[in-house]
Amino acid sequence: MQSQWRVIDCTDLEGRISYVRGNMRIRKDGEDDVADIPLAQTAVVLLGLRVSCSASVLHEMARFGVSVMLCDWRGVPDAALHAWTDLPTTVTQRQLAQVGMSVPRKKNAWARIVQAKIRGQAACLDALDIDGGGVIRGIAAAVRSGDPSNCEGQAAREYWKRVFPKDTSFSRVPGKGSGRNAQLDYAYMVLRGFTVKAVISAGLIPSIGVNHRGRGNYFCLADDLLEVYRPAIDYAVAQLSATDSLEDRAVKKYLVDSVNQQFNGSGLTIPSSLNDFSQQFGLYCEKKIDRLPVPEYVGVP
Repeated sequence: MQSQWRVIDCTDLEGRISYVRGNMRIRKDGEDDVADIPLAQTAVVLLGLRVSCSASVLHEMARFGVSVMLCDWRGVPDAALHAWTDLPTTVTQRQLAQVGMSVPRKKNAWARIVQAKIRGQAACLDALDIDGGGVIRGIAAAVRSGDPSNCEGQAAREYWKRVFPKDTSFSRVPGKGSGRNAQLDYAYMVLRGFTVKAVISAGLIPSIGVNHRGRGNYFCLADDLLEVYRPAIDYAVAQLSATDSLEDRAVKKYLVDSVNQQFNGSGLTIPSSLNDFSQQFGLYCEKKIDRLPVPEYVGVP
């Protein structure tokens, strides 16, 4: 990652941030040691609920073109402070590139996301020792730019009728609120929170997606990028019983942990992979790379 794209995550910090000669100084409560971070190398700062800082610090961050994200108790940004400077900051330059991305470039990105998602679904079936992976991989091979044939939907129909073989009455209905649907909805909600954080940390406009769109959805891009991670979550959900209820705190903890799992044995967790993927998408918007590298779930090692 380029040095000016440093993201300083203070969502879990209990302490104070001050300004000292071009640096933001971070001090944890009850500790004498401090960490000085050059603002000139920083693109985004994430502030949690237990951080204190003065208005003068925020002004210095604005002067250096640093975007400040205010995060809720989950660590998900719900407000932002951006500088009104004469020269474009690294964040505004990226956002302008995102807004100006051509339709063919968007369609190419969406096709690669759909292919990776479908192949991930096939890998999930393989990992569960369920037949059908070959059929789904065949659908993935047919994906074209923009997915005009809706291969994503075709694969979903084949996938969902197989992934929970003991639950013969299962039908994937988001928001249904019971059984497997409730388990999936909860885990996907946690995944979406991490994706929103990754997208905003990468300096991207979350409401401008490559496929998802809608006036009531401020996080269209997050909903695009998270698609490739769904099969990893599905595999974890399949380890539960259909009768496991979200009223059981152990079940909720398991689902949260499933979103923090290692992704493909690469050494990266899903949240870390999301951060990297979002940065790669930013580079793709800026035309610094010609082909969007999309992570792909390959099943359990």
